[in-house]
Amino acid sequence: MIAVADAADRPRPRRIGLWIVLALSLTLNVCLVGGLVWAMLAAEPVSGPAERFVGIGRSLNLNPQQRTALLAFEATALQATRTLRESNAPVMQKIWNEMAQAKPDEAQISSLTDQALQNRRAYQGKMTAGLLTFLATLSPEQRSEFAQLVRHPDWERRRNFRFSLP
Repeated sequence: MIAVADAADRPRPRRIGLWIVLALSLTLNVCLVGGLVWAMLAAEPVSGPAERFVGIGRSLNLNPQQRTALLAFEATALQATRTLRESNAPVMQKIWNEMAQAKPDEAQISSLTDQALQNRRAYQGKMTAGLLTFLATLSPEQRSEFAQLVRHPDWERRRNFRFSLP
């Protein structure tokens, strides 16, 4: 009887193995979820050139006149981006509708693509004009620093800046 009682008190190897597997699984799941949360919080969001330019401009030591010029550029960028999206959305829809046809009309697709590119060129022209207006208000040192940051971004200085389109 004593041998039977001792055997009942000892944990079975299967139970120990099951607990070890469950503990490892829990640990790995916690590490995976923690890593995903960290990656989502630490990742730098993808931004377009206009957003980067505004962020870099805000990182400079601007006087009130320069801040006003930066705000004007930001407004120009927002409006130009909105206009580009509104003008190219129906064009892109037409392109995809044509591509979905059994025999797509390549000439029409080419024409629509040219139209989308013209809209893009107009957008780039507005952005360039707005940026040049802002850059004209900067001192030579500020302009040099701006150009340096555009070429070699300093992520820490502009980490928390974002603007969003409605």
